[in-house]
Amino acid sequence: MSAMLCPHCGGTTHRSHTRGIKEKLFKSLTSHKTYRCRECGWRGWLRSADDQSFARRNKIRTIISVLITLVVTTLLALYLVDKLGTTPPSTPLNQQSTP
Repeated sequence: MSAMLCPHCGGTTHRSHTRGIKEKLFKSLTSHKTYRCRECGWRGWLRSADDQSFARRNKIRTIISVLITLVVTTLLALYLVDKLGTTPPSTPLNQQSTP
């Protein structure tokens, strides 16, 4: 893997740990990762050179989306079958049976 260069001074960077929930959420939703410059101390987000992790996350998101869609569609279909499958009573209320 090639070293990422600092956007401010052009020095070499190293990976930095995420801080807080906002950074962890941003990291999980994008292909950016936090880096820190060894020379000037800059810390920020750079797009990861590792596109395999992005492809893997994208595949996982797609699988989860399809599963959620299938569950919601199945539940909706079961609800509709239950509501439409019940028939109202066939005899009117004002009609009485004769003995």
